[in-house]
Amino acid sequence: MARAEGLAVALLAAGRSTRFGVADKLLAQLGDRPLIKWAADAGLSVGADHRFLVAGDDFDADTLGYRLCPNPHPEHGMATSLRIAATAAREAGASALLILLADMPFVTAAHLARLVATFLRDSSAPVFSTAEGGTPQPPSLFPASLFAALQALEGDKGARSLAVGATLVVAGADALLDVDTPDDLDSARQSIL
Repeated sequence: MARAEGLAVALLAAGRSTRFGVADKLLAQLGDRPLIKWAADAGLSVGADHRFLVAGDDFDADTLGYRLCPNPHPEHGMATSLRIAATAAREAGASALLILLADMPFVTAAHLARLVATFLRDSSAPVFSTAEGGTPQPPSLFPASLFAALQALEGDKGARSLAVGATLVVAGADALLDVDTPDDLDSARQSIL
């Protein structure tokens, strides 16, 4: 697999999971491991120099192989997590930042490798995932030149506003499934049987 020197990976896990109910969805079992472990393991596969978990301050990031970057205000939207991740990447001197969502269990190491390889061909523009003919979405990869723009994001719209001029990498239909509700988790469980 092609490796980007100075790459940082940020696993975003600070969402409030209001549609999931009272249980902590990221710790819910999916097959042989908790939901969050699927995305965490995929993130480890890229061999990043820096790995950050943006989550509540009670999360045990070490067991996942990441360094915790607490988000004290997840209620202010995904932008708070993106700002924290970009700040951590900038402070680490990272050359690029790969953003993963902790509730996307079927993102594969192969897809992340395609994102990195695409970025290495043109490291001046961001790279986003997309479903067949769809809109840009995470996982996404940003050059250091966009860290300031990530740090300036507001609200709960994510980084899609930075997708202008981005390269899109198509993922398999199920690869970009995110688990937001108990029904989503049941569907994910059925797909791994």
